[in-house]
Amino acid sequence: MKKKLLYEISIIRPLIIFLLVVYHSLCVFTGGWNPPQGVPSNAFYWWMGRLISGFRIETIAFVGGYVFCYQCVELARRQGFFSFVWKKFKRLIIPCFLFGIVYYFLYRFNPARFSVNVAFWRVANGIGHLWFLPMLFWCFLAGWLLDRLIAILARWGRTWQLVAASVLLVALAVLSLCRFSGLRMGLTRAPYFLFYFYLGYFLRFVAGDSRRWAARGGLVALLWVLYAVFILVRLQMSTLRLPGFAFECPHWLRGASLTTLHLVNLAHTALGILALYASVSLWLSRHRAAESAQPDPFLRECSRQCYGVYVLHMFFMQYIYFFSPFPAWCCGSALGVWLMPWLVLAVTLILSVASTKLLLKTRFGQFLIG
Repeated sequence: MKKKLLYEISIIRPLIIFLLVVYHSLCVFTGGWNPPQGVPSNAFYWWMGRLISGFRIETIAFVGGYVFCYQCVELARRQGFFSFVWKKFKRLIIPCFLFGIVYYFLYRFNPARFSVNVAFWRVANGIGHLWFLPMLFWCFLAGWLLDRLIAILARWGRTWQLVAASVLLVALAVLSLCRFSGLRMGLTRAPYFLFYFYLGYFLRFVAGDSRRWAARGGLVALLWVLYAVFILVRLQMSTLRLPGFAFECPHWLRGASLTTLHLVNLAHTALGILALYASVSLWLSRHRAAESAQPDPFLRECSRQCYGVYVLHMFFMQYIYFFSPFPAWCCGSALGVWLMPWLVLAVTLILSVASTKLLLKTRFGQFLIG
């Protein structure tokens, strides 16, 4: 018997992982990475990367909370705390260490400056793109506590549950505006991402099968327009010059406080997530008659491979961009520069999917990324 999947998540999860890989392929143009020698600036790719980065990684946390609520509230698959911790430790922390050790020795190891203590903490904190795994671990543990609190409030009635859930959403939104430093193993970023994790939980908890209310064309259009407005304001506030435009940041925006900047970031990120969710819900409402319809085998397989593609894609992309002659070869012509990120994207996806498929054929691979 096939495991029942949430149709909307079977679309959102592969889509957001794809956008994440696209974003990373553009990082040499956005300032996210120091570009290889000879790679010129490109305003179009800068804008594309910035627009994608507005909500893509937070949506992964959102999906985690959304599915967690579905499992706990609707399927009643709640676990004891210690068994839950062990399950998430195996799912997130062990892969973080095992893949992190490989990544460290491939791309960060320097024999002349090697320190066991420094190397350990670089891996434990989530080296490279793996920082998301320990951070998500803490989000799940906090989510377990929040879910139990909301479940306890059920004895007071649904109304009090909704009030408490709403208060928690506001409190976590305020917490996400704070910035922490010096904490290890993902705890520095966890308060920020916990809001988006809980936003997914809250949306599923409050609306049940929320595809019904989200599937409105006017709502979808409004959310995307508001997202575009807020991200443009955010870019103006954080960037004096926007590539491709002659005007500079208005003076009244330059003096904005960090708190205001964080509020704008919260707004455009939440709007981007909700816009994507509403778009998928609208598409499903127009293509599927039954709310309980299940994704086809292709979507199920894509969703199954997402974790592996996330973990493995950077191993290939880092080599292509920084340890191979490929960028220099592409930058030998103007056309090559334009094609470079898409060729890197294609090669990275092919290798990541193939490696994930091979890993999932083994018991050890299923333990790590299954």
